[in-house]
Amino acid sequence: MKDKFKYLFLLIVVVAIAQGCDPTSPDEPITVSDIDGNVYSTFSIGGKVWMAENLRTTRYNDGSAITTGLNDADWTSNTTGAYSIYDDVSGNNTTYGKLYNWHAVHTGILAPTGWHVATETEYNTLIEDLGGSSIAGGKMKIKSSLWDAPNTGATDMSDFKGLPGGYRSYTGGYQLLGKIGYWWANSERNSTQGEYTSLDNDYASSFRNGATKGFGYSVRCVKD
Repeated sequence: MKDKFKYLFLLIVVVAIAQGCDPTSPDEPITVSDIDGNVYSTFSIGGKVWMAENLRTTRYNDGSAITTGLNDADWTSNTTGAYSIYDDVSGNNTTYGKLYNWHAVHTGILAPTGWHVATETEYNTLIEDLGGSSIAGGKMKIKSSLWDAPNTGATDMSDFKGLPGGYRSYTGGYQLLGKIGYWWANSERNSTQGEYTSLDNDYASSFRNGATKGFGYSVRCVKD
């Protein structure tokens, strides 16, 4: 009987790992809260604990407010941390979280205490753990009507639960809600660009590139 239960446990572990989870991690929290009291579900993969939702905080973890409410001209000229909500519609904040510029990401105090904004290396590792960039995007996308058809390859196998939150351009306009999700990495490509990862409704692939630091993208955090 003891051997039977041991075999069953091992089988559960093998299946979970194949689905992109790490059920043996002893440090995985069920949820994490930011300084505003927003609560986020989490998941574990590759020895890392990730938020399974996009960040929604209005304050840095030291309590200071993040600049917001910028019109297009002010958003364009701004060179410090700031955030927006897509089209200034509160429901988009609830569903997709906020869109932060890279300057907010790179302060080092955007994530909840004990967490940090995911780095390019952590995104790369996540993608490789999910089978590589050609298929990882599908595993990172949630199966949802929030994605425009065809939402190619979407399985949500990783519990990343990626949604198409679009972006705010460095010139101020909002675009691609329903089609693409963009996530900043806390990594710099060069003096004018930060690194990001994106998922697209038309592809099962994930994409990594650099963008002007004034863009507003979604943010995910990883436990320290």
